[in-house]
Amino acid sequence: MCPTSALSMIRLITVLTWLALFSVNSIAQADTVGLEDASVVKSLSNIEYVEVNTGLASNRAKQLIVFVHGTPGSLTAFLSYVNDPIMQENFHMISVTRPGWVADGDAKVPSLGEQAQALEPILRMDRSGKGALLMGHSFGGPVIARTAMDYPKLVAGLIFVASTGDPKLSGPRWYNRFAVVLPRFILGSSLKGANAEIMPLRAQLIAMEPRWKGITIPVLIVQGDEDLLVNPRNADFMERMLVNSDVTYLQLEGMGHFVLWEESELIRDTLIDIFND
Repeated sequence: MCPTSALSMIRLITVLTWLALFSVNSIAQADTVGLEDASVVKSLSNIEYVEVNTGLASNRAKQLIVFVHGTPGSLTAFLSYVNDPIMQENFHMISVTRPGWVADGDAKVPSLGEQAQALEPILRMDRSGKGALLMGHSFGGPVIARTAMDYPKLVAGLIFVASTGDPKLSGPRWYNRFAVVLPRFILGSSLKGANAEIMPLRAQLIAMEPRWKGITIPVLIVQGDEDLLVNPRNADFMERMLVNSDVTYLQLEGMGHFVLWEESELIRDTLIDIFND
């Protein structure tokens, strides 16, 4: 094997290891909280979700916040938020498992438009009259952005955490193209599925570029400067494109892609300050 090929293989192994650690960390976070602590898992068309909407002393309905995971992932990625007493006090919460991830053998749904369409019935569950908030992690970021573009009357705010957005930074990399030819038994179903969503992402993000200016709702962007899976400059891109939104950019030094969990209290407190009146 030539030095260049050896270096490429080492890089591939490093990336796959990092992705595997990301998947394991997501599962570990879910195990720490436990599905039994949240509501029973419900089904709606091609998604699953858990819902928590505890009562208030008054009759005022709480605003809905919908959590959208990355790739790979599931509704369990946000259980630490769903089960947080402070979040429960302030919001009606729903965490979803996106189309393509409900069952291990599900065909993946890489279309952001179809992902947004699947969320539309969930958005209509808001009873506050304010519209729903959407919080997306990683690949969940472009999903919630597209949802806000397609259903502007139903979305009142966006929270991007370690999210992709810039077509130049978010499309398939060399290891994604290499992974296309790797069989499932080597790559694993989760990483193979994630690859299926990432491969067609760039063209969709290019098509979305003119539509960012149509988003006029408040936005929170959270990004660690040491993220190895999502280039931190994606956050700069989104801030630059959201010319008609009130944007709060929380840039966290020394943080990586796990910022969703490692800084959950900071993210929680910041989004409450911004969105909950």
